[in-house]
Amino acid sequence: MESKQQIRAVLKQKRDLLSPKQIQQLSAKICENLQNQDCFLQADTIYFYYPLNTEANMLLLAKKALSMGKQIAFPKVNGRNMDFYEVRSLTEFTEGTFHVMEPIGQRKICKNDPLVLVPGLAFDAQGRRMGYGKGYYDKYFARYSECIKVGICYTVQIIDEVPTSQYDITMDAVATEQGIYLII
Repeated sequence: MESKQQIRAVLKQKRDLLSPKQIQQLSAKICENLQNQDCFLQADTIYFYYPLNTEANMLLLAKKALSMGKQIAFPKVNGRNMDFYEVRSLTEFTEGTFHVMEPIGQRKICKNDPLVLVPGLAFDAQGRRMGYGKGYYDKYFARYSECIKVGICYTVQIIDEVPTSQYDITMDAVATEQGIYLII
């Protein structure tokens, strides 16, 4: 079996080969697929992520969530942990840790069961996820286990089996441009 580093490198390269137009089209399709799901429609609070480089862009869905009166939040890294902070407009960001855009607001959100859209480099049909190796999301989900976790990726990022450790948290569903794969 390939190492995590090898898998990360291969899948990052596959994702980076997508053109800006493909990223825009695939991201829009993922947003469209998600906006009709019960988990999205019924959620009062949704945690998004700000896309970095070629990650699937969920900002269209964040804009829709705001227009529907939902509370939205984005992650901010604080040392070895990550927390989510409320955002009321998609202009409330500044460059933060690892060059990721982070919310400028100071209102930390700690809900019991928010819908959390989770980026990653690789996912599999069992909901296992491989991120960038820092464990921020896994540590967050260890602290807040009731979150509804939906992995977000392009179909090219789905692999047969993601190698995991005891600290890796499984997703409840994985959303791609081809549809939603429910795990629970």
